[in-house]
Amino acid sequence: MRRLGLLIGILLVASAACSGGPTLPEYAEEVEALVSTMNARLDELDAAVEGEQDLPSVKQYAQQRVDARTDFLDGLRDLEPPDEVADLQTVALGIMERLVEAEAILADRVMTLESTDEIDSIWDTPEGVAARSADAEAVELCLAAQSEFDETADRSDLKDVPWIPPEMKAVVVVAFGCVAEDR
Repeated sequence: MRRLGLLIGILLVASAACSGGPTLPEYAEEVEALVSTMNARLDELDAAVEGEQDLPSVKQYAQQRVDARTDFLDGLRDLEPPDEVADLQTVALGIMERLVEAEAILADRVMTLESTDEIDSIWDTPEGVAARSADAEAVELCLAAQSEFDETADRSDLKDVPWIPPEMKAVVVVAFGCVAEDR
């Protein structure tokens, strides 16, 4: 039995050492940077357009939101997730792809507006409802991911166990700012 435990320990260390991808904390930091950049851009855009009823500004705003989301999605696609969050990454990509698509369709609708009178009702259109729904799904995923990373705090109890590889003891501290109130 002791041999089996030793063999498993060696395999874990060897597989971790051979892994060329980022550690869970490194990956989380990269995702946090992507999320922070996107959130900052969206918050800035929202502040700039708040109360704005100028049609060219609203059209530019709609396109810039799509650009911010697309940049985030491209950055997320470029990341190589550690095995323990590979499934989460796949789900995140799917949700973000749907969000970018929904916002792009909404932006296309905004580009067809001919009057400032139509601005306020854009969220009531099928495109607006779909974009809000996709955004809510993305926020839900963000909160779930934040929770997953927050759970790594329990690993701090393992920090003094010498035979457990460092990546299995990693505590990940990130603040995604999933909702505006948390930013």
